[in-house]
Amino acid sequence: MSGNLGTEEVNDNARVGETWWGDAGGLRCGRVTGRTVSAGWRWKVASEGGVWLWLNREGSGLLWGEQDRFILKPGMYAMTGGGGPGEWSCVRYPGSHQVEVVVLSREWLIDRLGRGAEWLHPDLDKWLKEGGPVAFCGLMGVWEKDLCEALEKAAKEPGANRLLAEARILEWAAVRLFRGKGNNSGAGFCSVVRGRDPVRRALDLLRGRLDQPLDLVPLAKEVGVAPHHLSRRVSAETGRTLQRHLRRLRVERACEALDSRKMNVTEVALEVGYQSLSHFAKAFREETGKSPSDWLARKRG
Repeated sequence: MSGNLGTEEVNDNARVGETWWGDAGGLRCGRVTGRTVSAGWRWKVASEGGVWLWLNREGSGLLWGEQDRFILKPGMYAMTGGGGPGEWSCVRYPGSHQVEVVVLSREWLIDRLGRGAEWLHPDLDKWLKEGGPVAFCGLMGVWEKDLCEALEKAAKEPGANRLLAEARILEWAAVRLFRGKGNNSGAGFCSVVRGRDPVRRALDLLRGRLDQPLDLVPLAKEVGVAPHHLSRRVSAETGRTLQRHLRRLRVERACEALDSRKMNVTEVALEVGYQSLSHFAKAFREETGKSPSDWLARKRG
């Protein structure tokens, strides 16, 4: 893995820069920031033997490999890597950009996660054992946003902040790459991890009950705080209400289910708690900017 994003095609109007740190023990982190005016900027990355985590905070771009392609809008993330030569292209469209990038080598993943293979998501477990491509796209949740903040601090202020960022990466891996016993093995990279503070614990519980309506009183009782206190803390710490989080989590799961191609739109809507297709479509569009059918068609576009 090289020290930057790979082969660059930089237009005269592009003012995009990279900042990299790490590259010890199979873990490397970087930031892509700046602005392009009319034609954008393009890279090619050699991802064989590793997984690239793209956290798209600002601006839009396109990722594509031999078989998969993703349009990344603000608030979305993707995992790419593995495979034959493992080459992916990344194009940033005109506009301002801020993307956090984490490169996890196969060795790093095996060392940190391989000993708990029975808990790993089966797709990742298969990749660690047999190789093959990795391709996933979804909406950023609270864990990705926390990781973004930690990576930004680590890039600007080295030292202890980089140790904290590495801890956040491990925390993110525990949430996204593992699944609890009894969880749906066909779901995307996600799981329920028991939180330590009431806000994270409440969001974890919501994630495990997407087919149920939000009931604040019993939820607050489970996490050990008063309902009004929980509601205030969630809004203050995350910028979203619990109801908005439930909608986001439902749509995240819906995106994963649609990408699996194992259910149709109606089945997915019911799976994530929507009895009305029109309500599901409205919530899906508000979170992703696309209708469920447009989301399905994006890989074929």
